[in-house]
Amino acid sequence: MSAPRSDATDDQDTHLRHTSGSGQIGATGPNGRHSLDLRAPMLAASLVATLVWLRWGARWDGAANLALVATALALHAGLWLLPRRTVSWSLRSALVVVGTVLAVVAVMPLHHSRDLYLYDIYGQAVVEHHVSPYATAPDQLGDPNLDLVAEQWHHQTSMYGPAFIAVAAVVSRVGGDSELLIRLSWQLVMAAAAMGAVVLVARRTRDPVAVLALGCSPVLLATVNDAHNDILLGLGLLAVVLLVDDRRYVLAGAVASLVIATKVPTAVPIGAVAAWVLWRRGWKPAAWFTVPMLGAVTTAYLAVGGREALLPLRENAGDDSRYAIWQQLRDSRFEQMLADGVRWRVTLETVRDQMSTYALVLLVTSLVVVLWRYRRAGHPGELAGIAGFVLMVTSTYVMPWYPAMVLPVVALAWRSRASVLVQVQAAFLLLAYAQGPGNDPTTWLGGWVEERAMWINIALLLAAACWSRPWQADPSPPALLPSRRGPAVVASRG
Repeated sequence: MSAPRSDATDDQDTHLRHTSGSGQIGATGPNGRHSLDLRAPMLAASLVATLVWLRWGARWDGAANLALVATALALHAGLWLLPRRTVSWSLRSALVVVGTVLAVVAVMPLHHSRDLYLYDIYGQAVVEHHVSPYATAPDQLGDPNLDLVAEQWHHQTSMYGPAFIAVAAVVSRVGGDSELLIRLSWQLVMAAAAMGAVVLVARRTRDPVAVLALGCSPVLLATVNDAHNDILLGLGLLAVVLLVDDRRYVLAGAVASLVIATKVPTAVPIGAVAAWVLWRRGWKPAAWFTVPMLGAVTTAYLAVGGREALLPLRENAGDDSRYAIWQQLRDSRFEQMLADGVRWRVTLETVRDQMSTYALVLLVTSLVVVLWRYRRAGHPGELAGIAGFVLMVTSTYVMPWYPAMVLPVVALAWRSRASVLVQVQAAFLLLAYAQGPGNDPTTWLGGWVEERAMWINIALLLAAACWSRPWQADPSPPALLPSRRGPAVVASRG
C-alpha cells in the first residue's frame, strides 16, 4: 500500500507502504544514508541497560532494579522523541544490530519467568508419555522435569492451542532431559521468531528506524530471553496482516488459523482484520479469508478433543493479575463476599465468573468504539494493533510479555498513535513487574501502581477511544456501500 506525499516537506515517517531502493527513509545526506541524530548513542545505551538488567539487574531489589528498566525504556523512547538529522544508518546495519542482540539474549540465563519449562512438559506429555496435555496435568505425568516447572502450574492442563502443542512436541525432543538444552532450544525458537518479524517489517517498510524500534525494544528482548510464545503470535499476526494487504486471503486465513490455534485470544485482533476486509474490500474477500480459517481452527480443536481442549480456558477465564484493570474491583468484591460469610472456594469461583463477564462486556463495547474510529484505516495492521491493545487493557490477566503479540504489527507504522499506546502499556507493565511476576511489588513504584492500576488502564482505554486514530486514512467509500470510488489512499498523521 502506498501513500503519496502532499508536498516536498511532508513527514516521511509513513511506513504502511511498499517501497524499494536502497533501504533508507527520512532525511538523507549526500551518501544516501538515513539520519538518526542522537538516536544511535541513545539506542546503544538502551541496549546496554537492557542487557545488564536481563543478566543481573532483574534479580536486584529496590531502586537499582527499577532504575535500570526505566533507563532502558526512556532511552529507547528517544526513537520517537528525537528528530532525524545527522547520524547515518543503513537498513543492513540495523538488521545486523538486531540479529546480534537477539542472539545474545537468546543464550543468557532466564531473568524472571520459567514458563518455557511448562511448554516443554506439555510437549513431553505428547512425545514421551503419549497422553493429551488437555486431560493430563504435569504432576500426573511422573516426568523428571516437573521440578523445573513453577509450582503453581503443576496441576494446570494446557491452555495453549493444538498448533502450539505441536511446536512444543518438536522442541521437547531437542531438549530431552537437559535443563540447559531445554532452555536454549526455546530461547532460540523465540529469537528466530523475533528476527523473522523484524525481517518482515524491514522488507515492507525499508526503514531502519522501524527495524530498531521493534528489534531493540526492551520488552521484546525480555520476552525473547524468557522465551514466551507471545513472540510466535506476533510473527503470525504480522504475517496475516501483510498477506491480507497483498490480497492473498486464503493463505492469510491459513496462517491466522495457526495463530488462533496457538492462543485463542488472538481471535480478537484477527477478527478485527476480518472486519476490515469485509468493510473495505467486500464480502467475497472476507469469505475467502474467514471460512478456511474457521474450518481449520475447528478441525484442529476437534482433533485434540473438542470441548476437552477448551475446558482449561473456560476454567481459567477469570484469572487475575496484579496490574489488570479489574484487580481493584475484584479485591473489593472478594472481601465483601467473604465478609458476608460465603465460603472461600465459592467466592473465588463466583468472582472469577463475574470478572470474566465484565471483561467480555467491556472488550466488546470498546472494540465497537475503536473499530468505528478506525473504519477509514488504509491498512489492516492498524486494526490488528489497536484491537490487540484493547484486548490487553480490558483483560483480567495481563503480563509484561503480552504486548509482544502486537509490537511487530504496530512497527509497520511505528510513530502512529496506536503504536505509542502499545509502547506505553508495554513500558507500564515492564516497570510494574520489575521485580518479576508472582513476587510482591517490593519497589515503591510497584506498590504505587498496584493501587492505581485500574485508573491507569482506564486512561489507556480512553486514549484508544478518544485520542487514537488511523495513521493512514483511506477516504474511498467502503466496499459494502453502493457508492463511487473516492481518491487514492492518503497519509494521515496519527
